[in-house]
This record gives sequence, structure tokens and C-alpha cells, in this order.
Amino acid sequence: CVSDAIDLLATSARAKHLALHTILEANVPAFVSGDVTRIRQILVNLLSNAVKFTERGTITVRVSLGAPRPDGLELQFSVQDSGIGIPADRLDRLFQQFCQVDVSTTRRYGGTGLGLAISKRLSEIHGGRMWVTSQPGEGSTFSFTILVTATSGTIADTARASAEPVFDTSFATRHPLGILVAEDNPVNQKVVRRILEKLGYTPEIVANGIEVLAALARHPFDLVLMDVEMPEMDGLTATRALRTDVPAKRQPAVIAVTAHALESDREHFDECYMDHCLTKPLRLAELTAALARASTWRDARRG
Repeated sequence: CVSDAIDLLATSARAKHLALHTILEANVPAFVSGDVTRIRQILVNLLSNAVKFTERGTITVRVSLGAPRPDGLELQFSVQDSGIGIPADRLDRLFQQFCQVDVSTTRRYGGTGLGLAISKRLSEIHGGRMWVTSQPGEGSTFSFTILVTATSGTIADTARASAEPVFDTSFATRHPLGILVAEDNPVNQKVVRRILEKLGYTPEIVANGIEVLAALARHPFDLVLMDVEMPEMDGLTATRALRTDVPAKRQPAVIAVTAHALESDREHFDECYMDHCLTKPLRLAELTAALARASTWRDARRG
């Protein structure tokens, strides 16, 4: 999963002439069983932020064995960068939901994607924790732990025991859909595209609500996976517009995709005539269930 996360960020890192390194400590077991998907998603988020906030130098991912635990093994992952760093008086705020460290920094570099608060919560759900050390002007190191179980046997045995999702490549044949994905984060675009392609779909990707409306004007789609927070035109505004402007016979089903699925948010989604809501990071089972229902929503809307 470390190599998968590195691969997703390699292009962005090369564009900024950043070096990506991986260090696997000798005490890490050869085989472990754990939630591979969640580990990868946390790493992708931390690496995405490291690339975003680093202008030159190196980003290093280190994997080591953490403190002994009676209920399993603790794996520790660290992402170290040579970026802008974070002032000490702002470290405590870093993992608060909806919080950005500095408005001027956000304007220059953008937000933090999936969100450190959600990444921290994911590590805690899996028996771990997350923390950061940083020096302004020198860089930051984000670390997290995950509880895993040591296993023996072949790589195939370990893969079956892990939480790595199994993709049904014929899924799209049984549930054919023309899918438009609205997502402004390049890393998230790659993740969603990879998942949908492994299910047999060929999605079109756009980066904001304006591009959604333009794409729908060119070509009818059965489903829009709509990120809620996008620049220029957000997902809620785009959905209101398409429900008004797109002819009834060409109306797509719309699924909101958001990192913050609070009850109040869901009420807004209903008000905008969105059909469903999925939370980031996407879970394969929830996504495929929504895709399977999407054709029903489409047929009902179009009569």
C-alpha cells in the first residue's frame, strides 16, 4: 500500500522536482494483516499535503514497528517533508475539523484534501493515533500508527486475509452507466478513476461545477459523482443548476461525495435534489451499492 500511495503522488512530485523516498525498517514483519485500504488512504492524504506544501527537497515515507501491544502489532508510518513547516502555536489546531493553519497559506497552496481530522480519526478507529512535529522553514513530520496482526504463509494468503477490496471487473456490464466525476483534487481524481476503471467503467473527470454543466450540455450522463466542495462552482450550486437547466429526459442521478457528511449537510443535499451521499474516503461496498441503484434512479426520473 505504501508503493501504491507513492505511485499516485509521483507525477505531482516530479512536476515540482521533489524526491520521494521510502524507508522500511528491518524490524517490520514480512507479512501483516490489517486494513490496507485505510492505511493507503491516510498515506495518500499525508503525501498529498507534503507535496503541496513543499517547494524543494525530499519527502520520505518511513515504516517501522511501534510500541508492543497485547492486542497485536503497532505499525508506525511517518511522512517527513522539507516544506514550509508549521508554527508551534498552531500545531494544536491542525487536527480540528474544518480548520486551516493560515488563510494566506490556504490561498497560496490550497486546502488539505481529505483532511487531517479525518485521517486522524481513521487511525484511531484502527487502534492507532496521529501526531505531528514541525519546524517553520525546515519541514514537518506527520506520523500515525495502525494496529495490525502478524501473519505467516504466502503473499497470496496474506492478501486474502487483509482488507484489500476485491474488484468485480464485470460490474459495469451488469450495471451500465455513463459516469461523470466532479472532483477538483488531482489525487482524488486518480483514486476515483482507478476504482471505477477496475469496476469496468470509463468515467469522465471534471474539476468544478461549471465544467459539470458544460459536460452535461455536450453529452448525457447517467450519473454524476459530485464533490461538494469545489472552486468556481461548488457541487450544491451545480446540482441546483442542472436540475433547472438540464431537460428532464437527460437528468442524471447525482451522488454527493463529501468529507463532512453531517446531518445538516444531508438536509442541504436533499434540498438540492441529490439522490444519495457518500463520504470520503470512499468505501468500495458503499460505492458499488450506490452505482447499482443509480440506474433505478435514472430510469425513474426519466420515465
